[in-house]
Parts: sequence; C-alpha cells; structure tokens
Amino acid sequence: MPLVYPPFAASTRIQDAFKNQPTMKRRESGPGVVLVQTALLELGYKLPISTRKTGKPDGIYGDETHAVVLKFQTDKKLKHDGIAGHNTIEKLDQLMLAKSGKNPTPSPPVAPPAPPVIPPNRDYKIGADDPTITPDPGSGVWGAKSAELSYIALKEILTDSSFLGAAVIAIGDDAVKHLVHYFNNTGRSLTIDLEGMVDEVPTAKKMLEFEVDQAKAFVETLPPGTHQITSRTAESSYNYKDESKNWYFAVGGYSVWGKGVATVRDTPTGKEYTLQFEYKFFDRYNWDKGKAVTIAGITITDAFMGEFHKQGLAREYDEIGSLRRTFQWKHGGLIPPGQFNAPGSRS
Repeated sequence: MPLVYPPFAASTRIQDAFKNQPTMKRRESGPGVVLVQTALLELGYKLPISTRKTGKPDGIYGDETHAVVLKFQTDKKLKHDGIAGHNTIEKLDQLMLAKSGKNPTPSPPVAPPAPPVIPPNRDYKIGADDPTITPDPGSGVWGAKSAELSYIALKEILTDSSFLGAAVIAIGDDAVKHLVHYFNNTGRSLTIDLEGMVDEVPTAKKMLEFEVDQAKAFVETLPPGTHQITSRTAESSYNYKDESKNWYFAVGGYSVWGKGVATVRDTPTGKEYTLQFEYKFFDRYNWDKGKAVTIAGITITDAFMGEFHKQGLAREYDEIGSLRRTFQWKHGGLIPPGQFNAPGSRS
C-alpha cells in the first residue's frame, strides 16, 4: 500500500526510504530527515538537541534522531535498529494520517477544459460596469485547521532560496512569483504580467483577439458619437501546459472581458472608429485538480497545496490584470495587426 500522509507522499526521499532504496540513517541530512523528525515530534517524542538552535528540526540524522527512531520502533514493536526504512516509515505514515484526520483518497485527475470557442452572438452593451464573476471555492476557509509541524517545516523548505531557484527552472518565473505570494500569506490581490501571458501563450493571444472582434462588431452597430461599452459576461479560458509550463502553473484557468470608450465618426468615405480598449483578467489563485509537479524532491499537487491554506500557513488570493490598446479602423475593414501589439513593441 502506498504512503498516504500528504507530506510523506509528497517527498521522493521518504518514498525511497519506504522502499528501502535506500533507508534513512546516521549522517544523512535534508528535507526528508526534517519530515521524519517533525512526525516524531507530532507523535510526542522529544528532540531537544535537534531543535535547540531554532526550535525547529535541523534535518540532521544524528545520534539523537537515531536514538528517537530506535525508541519509536521499540514502542511500536518494530525491528529496532534506529534506521528509518519500510516498516518504520509505514508506521509513521499510518499514525500521522490518523492524527491529522485526513482522507487518504486522492483527488482524481481532471482534464483541462477544451480550447475556448467564442459564440458569434456574444454581446457587448453600453455601460462601464464589469461583469459579475463568481470565483471557485478553492480550499475552503483559511486557517480552519491547526497548523501541523510537518506543514510548517514544508513551508520553510518550499520558500527556501535553493528550492525557489530550482522551481524557476522547473516551472518558470511567473509561476514561482505567484507561489511566493501564496506563501506570503497576506491574501492581497496580485497584479499579474498580463502582457507577458498574452505574448507567451498562443491561446491567451487568441482570446484577446476574440474579445476585440466581439467589441469591434458591437461598435460598428453604434451611431456617431462617443460611447462607453463593456462585456455583458466574462469568458473563461485556460493556459495549457504544452503552450507554457510557466503560465499553466502560474494561472491555469481564468476569466477575461473587455470594456472601453468607442468613438464613431461619419466621414465622406464612410464611418470610422476609434476604440480605447481595456482587456481585463481575473482568477482566484488555487491549484486546479490534476496539476502536479516534482521540484527538488517534493511533489506538489492541488490537495497538497490547498492544505497550507486550510492550516493558515498560506493564503489563496485574487489574481488581477489588465492591458490597454487603441484600435482604429474603417467600417467593414480589419484592425491592422500591429495595433494588437504592446505599446513600444517592435513585433
């Protein structure tokens, strides 16, 4: 039976020790040892030497940790050699799962949504109000559970500069920026690099073009004058992993809409239009079901990440963003492609 206590299941080192490939013993150090030490502390064993410097486990499998593992093995009637192998890790896993009261059944993988298809009759309207967006519930109430030592230790591992450096390589700089904001635990909104997302993700660029096409069609129905326009509803889209690993982990699914000020002019050669357009973005930062990535020996999943929010160690937050463009065209004509580019862009 595989390990089911989430911090153990997330650690490749703990998984290896569970398989005896190799076991954990004296002279080892690292995050895996920290998790064994925190489990022992949670179960009532004392590690005064290993925690005296900072009050937290030091991640060193020294004489004290060896002795405490030996005591644990004796108490649980296991082979007592002070080495953390299959039987010891399995017993720790069972006891920690029971203590935490977690459901060992993992969330089934969920396929990402199909690429967006914009209905041809999607309407804009006169007005300046934003459409109503209902964010998904995420992981529930922040801080609803007491923080566990294992998760406190894991937070330190996941926010350490060496881990974050490895994460930038594995998942990208924006994904890490958003992860750090989550662990900052403020709950404050984060303004994303929407220009970068549109530039780097083909689907995101297509969504912008679709939104402008819808606004353009509506503007061409308006009489001469200046009008404020806005989307009636927000549209959903998704950053796919094969398009951009960075934006897949930074955002995943999101909502967008448009608004702006349209000027319609009659000229001798027909109507001409100017649209001061704002493209707006919203998402609630929480990990989508089915996402998983292993970085520096820690496997991060949606359920694993959500637990930090539940324990008050990290906090889900709103991701917001907008970009602005000025579009000019003649009735029945196309918007020149260069007008979609970011200001100052040469592309």
